[in-house]
Amino acid sequence: MRKIAKLVSLFYGCQMLLASLGTALYCCLDPNAFGSLGKESGINLRLFFLTAGLLPQAGLGLLMIWLGMPSRSRVRTWRVARTTIKQIVEN
Repeated sequence: MRKIAKLVSLFYGCQMLLASLGTALYCCLDPNAFGSLGKESGINLRLFFLTAGLLPQAGLGLLMIWLGMPSRSRVRTWRVARTTIKQIVEN
């Protein structure tokens, strides 16, 4: 049962992450992403949607991917991320 839960977590985590990336690309690349609605409201709907709408979805997707990974893979990922950050900071 636990393996099934991890597989479901990985699947939906990847799905949420890819959906948020696709929506972000659409919002950034299409100059008329929100049509006249963005002009009538007086606020920048593109910026609002990219921050308030996609950050929680991408964050939850990454969390679900992290929880669905085996523990050995998590340790390896954490080591690689730490060394990469150290190299970026030093250079």
